[in-house]
Amino acid sequence: MGNNEIIVRAERVSKKFCKRLKRSLWYGVQDLTSTLLWGNKHHGGLRKDEFWAVNDISFEVKKGETLGIIGPNGSGKTTLLKMIDGIFRPDKGKISIKGKISALIAVGVGFHPVLTGRENIYMNGSILGLTKDELDDKFNDIIEFADIGDFLDMPIRNYSSGMLVRLGFAVAAHCEPEILLIDEVLAVGDAAFRHKCSDRMKELIRDCNCSIVLVSHNMQTIEAIAEKAILLNKGEIISSGNIGDVVAQYDLLMRPKDTDNTCSTIYPSPSPEKGELMLVKKYSDFTDNSIEIKKIWLESSDGKRRTTFSSNDDVAVCISYKLRLPDIKIQRGFVWLSFINEWNMNCLGTRLRLGEQGIPSILPETGVLCAWFRPLQLATSSYKIAIHFFDETFSFPYSTGHYGYLKVTSDIPTITPGVNTPVCWSKSQWILEK
Repeated sequence: MGNNEIIVRAERVSKKFCKRLKRSLWYGVQDLTSTLLWGNKHHGGLRKDEFWAVNDISFEVKKGETLGIIGPNGSGKTTLLKMIDGIFRPDKGKISIKGKISALIAVGVGFHPVLTGRENIYMNGSILGLTKDELDDKFNDIIEFADIGDFLDMPIRNYSSGMLVRLGFAVAAHCEPEILLIDEVLAVGDAAFRHKCSDRMKELIRDCNCSIVLVSHNMQTIEAIAEKAILLNKGEIISSGNIGDVVAQYDLLMRPKDTDNTCSTIYPSPSPEKGELMLVKKYSDFTDNSIEIKKIWLESSDGKRRTTFSSNDDVAVCISYKLRLPDIKIQRGFVWLSFINEWNMNCLGTRLRLGEQGIPSILPETGVLCAWFRPLQLATSSYKIAIHFFDETFSFPYSTGHYGYLKVTSDIPTITPGVNTPVCWSKSQWILEK
């Protein structure tokens, strides 16, 4: 468990870069001369062709805590991570670190291309502060985790990017760091390896009280591991705090500007703490959007709305809808609902044929459809929900989209990704509320 000890603290940190190489080199000479002669570390403001990659950012990470850093491409996430790791020095502000850092920021960084995988394990491990005896003790665990098989004694310049990432993460995660920095490089690995990395990070938090700073574009991974997050855009923090709130703001930020107007009414003010799910993706190109999904939320058997459940809980998925045109008749159609875990696997699904279970064959103009799962019976993971309204031939969608996220805790382990993993269908009880 974490405590109140601050292990990473960033205080009004800024970092600038220059868009022109020659001008950047000249500025470097100027800054070096200024430092040597007058003790000035950096020029204060922006000069010609310079820009702030990170601008006036402050945050803290406690021991045993996980921070997610999210944002669009070019928002400053990797630059910030490199400053925490000491690769870059801030032009303004201060970063305080208390503990041993292990980082996986770029594919192959810290490895010598001519050396073999075996030799690089010992070299990289020694850089991270381990003795040869300690590396000998951990060597078999590292090899087993990396799963590079017969290529251990081959020069790593011949490794694929996926093999480099597996080896790099295996070394970083088995050096028992106090602070683990992970960039988007894990996306290079396959689904099974990402699953294994996620489990390993959770073990480090649980067993070693390790603090993790994670940069990712995969919001389900962020939600499954991180407790809080900061959202960057153009080098500045635009949202920070509870993971659900920040991820919701990220989805609003990343929503296309020309998104259908119905999308903006689904989740204008994201409120994950109220059990509501945000719109993650709407497939407008494949539908005529005859049905507007206004809100989706989750209810427990006591009538409370929330987004975290046990697999043994009774859970209702409630869909507030509206027919966009009064004369639309959705007759004998289908509603299809499925749970998709953090590895994009369909893990549980159900469908309703209109006219069954007491639901009218023609939907009223507005209403709330609720699908009860008694109990939910999902493995531990973070899930998004796919909702589809189909016509009676099950070929034309009136509305389709993904909504997230909910967390499920269970004695059942997270499902390991595999090939052609089947959907488990559930007989849920459907209710229509007007």
